Amino acid sequence: MNGGAFLDTNVLIYTYSFTEPGKQALARNILSGGQIFISTQVLQELANVLNKNLKLAGDR
Repeated sequence: MNGGAFLDTNVLIYTYSFTEPGKQALARNILSGGQIFISTQVLQELANVLNKNLKLAGDR
């Protein structure tokens, strides 16, 4: 695929990582440049990690 890249779940998870600032900065840099694609599966995995592991899903 020309000009774009599919993101892995880990790239999105690292944007929320405060324990690994180097990986967080790299992930945020990836997200800020170029054309990216995110699959539905990656979004579901991210939501699951944020909800269960990082407790960022909000109050329910």
